[in-house]
Amino acid sequence: MAPRSTPFEGPHLMLFDLYAGGHHGHHIEQIIKYWARHKPPGRLSIVVPVSFLEKYPALPALVEAAETERIALVPIRERVRIDPPGPFRLVRNDREHGRLLRKYVRTLRPDHCLLMYFDHVQLSLAFDLRFDFPVRFSGIYFRPTFHYHILGGASPDLKEKVRGFRKKVVLTAALRNPHFLNLFCFDPFVVPHVRKLAPKARAVALPDGIERTPPVRSPEGVRAALGVEPGRTAALMFGVLDERKGVLALLDALAHVPDADAARICIVLAGAVAEREAAQVHGAIRRLRERTRLQIVLRDAFVPEEEIQDLFRASDLALLPYVRHVGSSGVLVRAAAERTPVVGSDYGILGEHIRRRRLGLAVDTTDPKALAEALVLALTRPDALPFDEEEAGRFARENTIERFLETLLNSMDVPTAPRATPRQTRHGDLPP
Repeated sequence: MAPRSTPFEGPHLMLFDLYAGGHHGHHIEQIIKYWARHKPPGRLSIVVPVSFLEKYPALPALVEAAETERIALVPIRERVRIDPPGPFRLVRNDREHGRLLRKYVRTLRPDHCLLMYFDHVQLSLAFDLRFDFPVRFSGIYFRPTFHYHILGGASPDLKEKVRGFRKKVVLTAALRNPHFLNLFCFDPFVVPHVRKLAPKARAVALPDGIERTPPVRSPEGVRAALGVEPGRTAALMFGVLDERKGVLALLDALAHVPDADAARICIVLAGAVAEREAAQVHGAIRRLRERTRLQIVLRDAFVPEEEIQDLFRASDLALLPYVRHVGSSGVLVRAAAERTPVVGSDYGILGEHIRRRRLGLAVDTTDPKALAEALVLALTRPDALPFDEEEAGRFARENTIERFLETLLNSMDVPTAPRATPRQTRHGDLPP
């Protein structure tokens, strides 16, 4: 085994991510900012496709501004074949993750590798990711579902039982990889189940990591800019507006709002409309405007980070009408941070958080009438909501970006106390 040669003291942490959607760019951005600000011992290598850096052009600028050779972006310039069409898509996806991960671990030889999306590396971890030098793996697990029937959900059908059994078998095998150390779970309810499956693995509940930005505009200014009519209560749906996030379910439900209540309600849809559902969304909004007294404000665009919390501060209610949503929700944390009650799906971890923490109403979002009734109740009789402002504040404080970084980095033995280190020369050229 060739010895490691590096001018740097401390551990070498490698981040590996092939996906650019969802929270991925934000999480990597926050880790870069932490590394630049506190300069922990060791170095950080970030392995992502070129397309990732094109979607998040701020990342190269952040690394450049950090003025330290302890942070390096390592772009994957070859073609990355993820989400291929056809049969056995998940297996082929996992093999592609494993192929690229093996290549860059062998080249960079890190002490610790953080898999930013553990879900699609499980088969490779289970069967063939083995190295002849000491390297540790940790991973962020996004989509566990095998315990959802315990969280107040409906009993699984045969197909769901088979899928749940398969997930547990693959997960157990992946966690037995001799290099594996920490499994980070945004779902705290799955942690005890993981520990039963693999007692030797470290399952760690990971906070969501939402950054609460200071106000830019007053709530009155935001409502005026959106055009919310005076006297109406405002309900906000924020994020990507697609079928999975429930925009079509919400628009179906709005047709069931009684006319007298509709005259007092404004629905704000803030986020980019998914291209594949654009015709349905715009058509449904047009019909509701023609046939009901609802006011519907559509802001079909990406919302800059500094403006997001202002939208929640200006709203009376946050809507999470997700359809069988798997995983956690940053929108729920954002609403809690502003003490804004929610109406959301009763399925999975989202529904469990809403119920346990008394954050609002959890309903069956596939039932248009039930969703409409919950929306009307929340906006016309807010005192009747199961909403606890103090508990919402605690929930938000548990899911700050500081808690996210502290949990993640401490578990991988990266010091989270500020430490000054001298500037050193850049390490050798990295692979294309």
